[in-house]
Amino acid sequence: MAFDNWDVLVWRRAGNLRQQAERIQRNFLQMAVGAQYRVQQGSSAYWEPPVNVIDTEESLWVISAVPGVTVDNVTVRLEGRELIITGKRPLPGCCRAGALKLWEIPLGRFERRLTLIDCNFPLSVGEVTLQDGLLNIELRKNS
Repeated sequence: MAFDNWDVLVWRRAGNLRQQAERIQRNFLQMAVGAQYRVQQGSSAYWEPPVNVIDTEESLWVISAVPGVTVDNVTVRLEGRELIITGKRPLPGCCRAGALKLWEIPLGRFERRLTLIDCNFPLSVGEVTLQDGLLNIELRKNS
């Protein structure tokens, strides 16, 4: 019976330590992102949206997660072998007069650069759509 109590104690302690580590990480992210957001207001700092790249026979598709961004706030360009996605996710109108308390969603200017090194053919920007927070970019393979 004492062995079972020890197992419960160890697992409870492990769970408490995991929760504490998650709180520390959240607090760190809040401070780091909050400081980054304040920097973004006065300089050229930016955040990077995540991307997926899918290779098909005719195209490379780059899908980037940019929820809350409108098509008017996004620019896509190809410079040689580098795809550059830039834009801005504005602060919602409801929050302009408030004080920063918790900041996990990056706002402001974003930029993502992808160097396409495995391509042995010229590329051109094809279809670019923004739907449900996903930016879909087609890079056509011009053989």
